[in-house]
Amino acid sequence: MEIFMLSSYKHDNLVSLIGFCDQDGEKILVYEEEVRGSLDNYLASPDLTWEQRLRICLGAARGLDYLHNGVAEGHRVVHRDIKSSNILLDANWKAKISDFGLSKIGPRNQEFTFLISSVAGTYGYVDPIYVETGVLTKESDVYSFGIVLFEVMCQRLATANEYQDNRKFLSGLVNRHYENAKLHVIVPPDLRKQMTLNSYTTFCDIGLQCLKKEIKQRPTMGSVVKALETALDHQHDGSIFSDQQIGTRSKLLGSSTGGLPWLFQLQSNQKLRKITIYAVDCIISLAFTAEDSNGLLHSSPQYGGGLYGHNSNRGKKFEIKFDADEEIIGISGTIENHIASMCIMTTKKKYGPFGKKNEPGNHFSDSWDAGSFDGFYGRSGWVIDAVGCCLKPATI
Repeated sequence: MEIFMLSSYKHDNLVSLIGFCDQDGEKILVYEEEVRGSLDNYLASPDLTWEQRLRICLGAARGLDYLHNGVAEGHRVVHRDIKSSNILLDANWKAKISDFGLSKIGPRNQEFTFLISSVAGTYGYVDPIYVETGVLTKESDVYSFGIVLFEVMCQRLATANEYQDNRKFLSGLVNRHYENAKLHVIVPPDLRKQMTLNSYTTFCDIGLQCLKKEIKQRPTMGSVVKALETALDHQHDGSIFSDQQIGTRSKLLGSSTGGLPWLFQLQSNQKLRKITIYAVDCIISLAFTAEDSNGLLHSSPQYGGGLYGHNSNRGKKFEIKFDADEEIIGISGTIENHIASMCIMTTKKKYGPFGKKNEPGNHFSDSWDAGSFDGFYGRSGWVIDAVGCCLKPATI
């Protein structure tokens, strides 16, 4: 299988097979040497920067996306043993996926390719649904890749044998800290100081999606590639965040997988002065304007109406303008696979509903103390798929 795959499939982010030997019972594969060895040897290295780590993850994601979607028109490859020790690095730190000894080939003409097989893989990386059911899917690789993403961010292996408590397995550690809105705590401080806030947030969001229990909620590797490209872009277009910038978040309301993540967070010297909403029978797009202590206005992009705001001026336009002493203390509305309607509550009044009115749907409501509001976050594509609020941070 491995000889067939490596001789048939060519990609910059897959290892290259030079030759093989099958003589007198001896079977040998000869690969191109990748001089830096495997990624697991560099996870804890203080010399590997956040930008380098992003580029390595992006390269590995492109290689895995090729296996899932680019090898041939009629089939795809499920690697079945994605882990940091199977990602090799060349002299320029380019990531290359290796070790196809456990890989399986399956049909590509269906959304969820699945194969019944004996469970194989590496403990700490293997998809728990695969373990439970024996059903292998391309989403099993996505789960394992999510573990690798958090290995890279947390500078540790998926299984840390030096611990015999709840720190031993990275997957559980990540989920517990995320549920407590303290995910940043497990990122080493020296690495955290290199990140921009939007880069960190985008990286975490896609990593958490990969670890979703339900395979339908996990992203495709194509979506992972796009998110990592965005995280890398954000690393170049923002200021490095401090611990004081990392606050808590209210629950994300709506779809946790639709669209792409976005974040609008107020700076310490800013107040939210305006929200611009486009809506018809749902919330199509949102944009925000803040005023700083010098009276200068700062406007966000429009989120929604198409990926990253393309064609966002659809629907009816609404503007909410806030007084200088007015504070947002809650949001409410309805959900129908996206945000169907939305209200904003402040210390002075209720604005809305915007979007679909007097229609059935899953109602939501969230509130907090005056003075706690610190911004919005969410997911958007053609419409606003999900929304939540950032709340004032507590120093680590």
